[in-house]
Amino acid sequence: MKTATKKICSYSLGYMGQGAAYNFMSTYFIVFMTDCVGMSSTLSGSIMSIALLMEVIAGMTVGNLSDNCRSSMGKRRPFILFACLTMPVIVIMLFSAPDGGDGAGIGRFIYYLVFSIMFRISFASYEIPGNALGAEIATGYDERTTLRTVSRLFGILGNSIAYIMPLVVLDLVTNEASGWRIAAFITAGVCFATWLLSFILTKPYSVIGTGDSKKKNVLKDIAAGYVELAKLRPMRILIVYKAAFACALALFNTGTVYYMRVVAGMSNTYISYVYFVTSAVFVITTPVINKMAIKMGKGRQQKVAMAFAGGFTLLFFVLNVKSVAGIFVYIVIFAVTQNSFWQLSTSIFYDIVEVDEFVNGKRREGDIMSMVSVLGTLCTAIVVEIFGIMLDFAGYDGKLIVQPDSVDIFLRVAYVLSPAICFLIAAFALFRFPIDKKNFNDLSAAVKRKNAGEDYSEFSGSLEKILR
Repeated sequence: MKTATKKICSYSLGYMGQGAAYNFMSTYFIVFMTDCVGMSSTLSGSIMSIALLMEVIAGMTVGNLSDNCRSSMGKRRPFILFACLTMPVIVIMLFSAPDGGDGAGIGRFIYYLVFSIMFRISFASYEIPGNALGAEIATGYDERTTLRTVSRLFGILGNSIAYIMPLVVLDLVTNEASGWRIAAFITAGVCFATWLLSFILTKPYSVIGTGDSKKKNVLKDIAAGYVELAKLRPMRILIVYKAAFACALALFNTGTVYYMRVVAGMSNTYISYVYFVTSAVFVITTPVINKMAIKMGKGRQQKVAMAFAGGFTLLFFVLNVKSVAGIFVYIVIFAVTQNSFWQLSTSIFYDIVEVDEFVNGKRREGDIMSMVSVLGTLCTAIVVEIFGIMLDFAGYDGKLIVQPDSVDIFLRVAYVLSPAICFLIAAFALFRFPIDKKNFNDLSAAVKRKNAGEDYSEFSGSLEKILR
C-alpha cells in the first residue's frame, strides 16, 4: 500500500506545475496583452490561436515519439525533462512587456507569437507523455480513478497559484508590467520545482520502450493511428464529450476576468477572492467526486455532472443574473463541473488503451493522449480566436472604465449561454458511453487471454456492448 501511495504521489506532484502554467496562460495572457502591452484582443487572440495550432502539431508528434521512445530513462520521462528545463524561461519571457513602442507593432506581435509557440511546444512535451505515463503506472479501473484524483489535488494547488497569485501581485505592485513579471517568475519556479521532482521520483516506475527501432514516417504513423482509434466506438463518443467541454472551458477561462469586471464591476481584489473560494471548492469536492466515481462509475458520474451543469447554466442565462452573488454561484457550479472533468476524464480515456489493444493489438497511450489533447487544443484555438474577434467587434476597449452595452451582451452569450449548450452536448454523448467497471474488467481479462492465445468467449457479452 505504501509503495502504491508513493508511486501515485510521485507521479501526481508534476500536476501542480502543469496547473500553474496552463491556467496562468489560459486565464491571463489575453488580459496581459490588452491591458498591459496594449495590443487589441483580436491580435492577442490570433497569437494564442496560432500558438495553440502549433501545440496540435507538437502534441501529435510528441505522443507518437514517446510511444516509440527507447531511452534508458523510460518512454515518457525524457520529454518531461525537456519541458522542465524550457518552460520556466519561456513563461518569464512571455509575460515581460518590452518598454516603448506601439502595442500593435509588428515587432511585439512577432515577439509574443514566438514565445507563445514555444510555450505550447514545451507544455505539450510535458502534458502528453505525462498523461500517458499515468496509464502505465495505474492499470486497474479504480486505481486509475484514484491516481487522477491525487493528480487533481496537486493540480488544484497549481490552479490556485495561477488564478489568485497574479491578481494579488498586481494589487501590491504599483507598476503593472513589474507585477506581471513577478507573477511569471513565481509560476516558472513552481513549474521547475515540481516537474523536476516528479521526473526524479518516477524513475523506478517508468516503462522502458521495446518498440521497433527502425525509422518510421512519423506523420504517416500518427495519421494511421488516429484513424484506427477513431474507428473505436467508445473513442468516437469521448471525442464529442471532450470537444464540447473544451469549448465550454475555453470560453470560461478566456471570459472570466472580462465578465467579472464588465458585467459585475468587480475589482482585482474581489476577483481574487472569487478564485480563492473556487480553489476551496476544488479541494472540498475532489474526494466527493472520487467517491461518486468509484460507487457509480466514472462515465456515469460525468454524464450526471454535465447534464446538471448544462441545465443550471441555461437557467442562469434565461434569468439574466448579473449580481455579484449570482455570478459567484455560477462560477462555483462551473468550478465543480470543471473539477469533475479534469479529475475523471483522463482516467476515462485511459480505458481506451485496453479497447485499442483488444481490437488492434497495440498499446498506444501516447497516441491516445495526444489525440485527446489535439482535439481540445483545436477547439480552444478556434474558440479563443472567435472570442477575440467578437470582443473587439462588440466594442471592448481596455482603456475605458465603462464598456458599451454591446460588450455586456456578448459576454453573456459567450460566457453563459454557449457553455450551457456545450455541457448538454457532452451529457448527451455520454449517455451512449458503454464502458463501466464490469465491462472494463471483462475487457482486461479478454485482452490477456487473447494475447496468450486462449479462449475469451465468456466475455463476449461485455465485448459486444463496448464494440458494437
